[in-house]
Amino acid sequence: MKQLTYFLTKKFYLPLLFLGAVSFGPGCQKAKHADPCEDVLSEGMPTQVGIMFIDGQTGENILLSKNIDTATITITPEPADLPSERGVIEKRSGAPMYGSLIFHIADTKKGAFKYKINIPSVGSATLSYINKEIKSDSKCKPFYISVTDPVIEDHQFTVSRTTSRLIFKITL
Repeated sequence: MKQLTYFLTKKFYLPLLFLGAVSFGPGCQKAKHADPCEDVLSEGMPTQVGIMFIDGQTGENILLSKNIDTATITITPEPADLPSERGVIEKRSGAPMYGSLIFHIADTKKGAFKYKINIPSVGSATLSYINKEIKSDSKCKPFYISVTDPVIEDHQFTVSRTTSRLIFKITL
């Protein structure tokens, strides 16, 4: 009986101990130092532009008063290799960009950029700006792109800026 117990114990527990040793072996090795930037998302909010067209004589917002269909608005980027943009008119009163034509601009590479905005029966405007590469203190993102010198080339305008938004008021 003792031999049978010894045999079953040897046959059952030894493989179990071996399996445990094999399982814990790799777990006890020191881990490599993880890359601190591996799971960090370093993309910021894309730059959004809002353009209000104001009637110089009446002072009213042309985009709201003329009931313009956004499908008729063309936004043509330069250089031509940029994707074309579709704009929307913000019609929710109380929204930060209320009464503006809203679209995103290229802000991921440095250089000079332009967008020609054409609104039938209203007019056109040309937005230009320069993206500059600015050095940062982050190990994960050593530089970032800053949109600088935004102007409307062909009309009087005022511009206000928040972190990722430019709001232009153009007087026609």
